Amino acid sequence: MSRPRPWIEAFAPATVSNLGPGFDCLGLALRGPGDRVRARRAEAPGVTIVKVEGDGGKLPRAADKNTAGVAVAELLRRHAPDAGVELEVYKGLPLGSGLGSSGASACAALVAADAALGLGLQPAQLVDLAREGERVACGAAHPDNVAPAILGGVVLIPQLDPLRLIALPSPADLWLAVYTPGCSVSTAEARAVLPAQVPLAATVQQASRLGLLVHALHCGDLSLLGEAIVDELVEPCRARLIPGYLDAKAACCEAGALACSISGSGPTTFALAASRGRAEALLAILEECFTLAGVPGTGLCDQVGPGARVVSTLLH
Repeated sequence: MSRPRPWIEAFAPATVSNLGPGFDCLGLALRGPGDRVRARRAEAPGVTIVKVEGDGGKLPRAADKNTAGVAVAELLRRHAPDAGVELEVYKGLPLGSGLGSSGASACAALVAADAALGLGLQPAQLVDLAREGERVACGAAHPDNVAPAILGGVVLIPQLDPLRLIALPSPADLWLAVYTPGCSVSTAEARAVLPAQVPLAATVQQASRLGLLVHALHCGDLSLLGEAIVDELVEPCRARLIPGYLDAKAACCEAGALACSISGSGPTTFALAASRGRAEALLAILEECFTLAGVPGTGLCDQVGPGARVVSTLLH
């Protein structure tokens, strides 16, 4: 009798990366939105993507072009070379949004495939596999989205080779107003506008703010956290790619936001608050500003949440 092949479904959350001074080395997982992927054993070796929904037909169905397929193919190459996996991808995140959409698909696929194959891989191993999917999405295997998507919470990546991940504490009273304007910024485009060189003094200032940010998280000091989330290296270059961003940021800061910045490569913008009520007020401001700029979108108030996990009931 052949082995049963039940579908295993996993969920991976949206992520907010960079967080001001933490370019390519800092990110957090949100509680609410994310992607779902179903995986099951296949008779033939390799990866097959059976279905993709929620992407408006924009994502490639070929496993070697899709981040979910690439990540699982790397899993098979390293850990189960004779196995086969079928995938169904259900996008819950907008593409090109700065919310880690490509990383969420890869992470959900890996968690589902790991469970379907019974491999029991460690979170750090899954992160290392997931960033291979990011290499296909944007040309760089950066882990600042996939690390929090797998581990949850706030994650610092102090070293890439070998990969090292540091889970940081997150204050329980921290809220985020997260708004995605109705425009798209590709990661490749957002990286193309970055300066090739930066002044030494600016680099020192950026490093000091990142240190302050980590200290503020350990202390649970939201005022210090807001003071630390300032980016004078990357944000000014990317701000011009997002219509209405500078006005939205100014309005949020005037209304008492702890901080306001760009999530990842954008255009999603986040503002920090010390209460849900304040976050809801900031979300209304973001919506008004981006609507006036001609790019109305969608948003939510959320908190830091857990990482990717199996959400289906195991049938066997």
